[in-house]
Amino acid sequence: MDKYEVDCLIIGGGVAGLAAAKFLSQEFDKTYLIERNNFLGMETSSRNSEVIHAGIYYKKNSLKSKLCLKGKHMLYEYLTEKNIDFNNCGKYIVATNQEESDSLEAIRLNAVECGLEDLTYEPNLKRLYPFLNVKNSIFSPSSGIFDSHEYFKALEKDFCDNKGTVLLGNECLEIEEANDRFEVKIKDLNNDLIYILQTKYLINAAGIFSAEIAKFIDKTRQFDIQYIKGEYYSYSGKEQINHLIYPVPGKLSLGLHATLDLGRGIKFGPSAVETKKLDYKVEEENKKDFLKSLQHYWPSIQANNLSPDYSGIRAKVRGSEDFNIEKLDCKNKIAINIIGYISPGLTSSLALGEKIIDLVKS
Repeated sequence: MDKYEVDCLIIGGGVAGLAAAKFLSQEFDKTYLIERNNFLGMETSSRNSEVIHAGIYYKKNSLKSKLCLKGKHMLYEYLTEKNIDFNNCGKYIVATNQEESDSLEAIRLNAVECGLEDLTYEPNLKRLYPFLNVKNSIFSPSSGIFDSHEYFKALEKDFCDNKGTVLLGNECLEIEEANDRFEVKIKDLNNDLIYILQTKYLINAAGIFSAEIAKFIDKTRQFDIQYIKGEYYSYSGKEQINHLIYPVPGKLSLGLHATLDLGRGIKFGPSAVETKKLDYKVEEENKKDFLKSLQHYWPSIQANNLSPDYSGIRAKVRGSEDFNIEKLDCKNKIAINIIGYISPGLTSSLALGEKIIDLVKS
């Protein structure tokens, strides 16, 4: 079996792996990224709302809060620099009754505590959007949407311009330790070739499979991973919006929100249902509950206005509300696991890349 020595290996070609690769390739001559699919960003990274999050909901000093707040500014600057489409449209969080109005104040205070001070109350949102059921609302001016696929391409180009190497259709089979190197057994799914990459620095950014890769690195590890499936529907009704519309958050997600695409189309989602099956089919039997949730704040929506669009799966460590990023020092070599990297992962990605390079260099 052929063996090749590299300086740094990233497993996973979603936004976490690409962002890490961008920064790591500035430090190491031979940086490789492997991705089991034949395209980058095919799973969690591209199956979401493409929202630039402001940093409203996350606990003070959590990784989600710190990386989102920093990453938001880095992302807007990067999108501008690379001439990638985005819309800093802002978003409204709407309350439909007094209990939810009380929750709005808790949300605002949490944001202020985290350092986000640009949220404002808008009690007259119904004048702008008379079709909404809204008692009160908060406006976030720094929220937006962007073209995540062009973003992935730009990160890949930065990586390749730094002489990084992308290997698509390559899957990690095993990881062993050999003195001061990790030996990563890889199968090239394009030709069934099996080979080994030896690396001193190993970054596990495998998304919904990151817990499995972490177990390859440390055979004693156990994770209770919760898979949350979110479905999206496109909207064909006559109403138009110029902002993102979010309900007060639920237990498993930020709620079924109304999101613009860059062509001004409207989509709703994601739902949040725990699942054991890793498939992306939109289940029509869930449509009734989906519609009922939307009608809570948008009563005029009818079932025939909603068409199944796509779905995504988020993998999180059960009981954990934060990103799980851990550094393992293993006899003159380093592994970093990125686990539970879900929303606001897109927004946080450049700040994550900086954090990964800091962990490696330290």
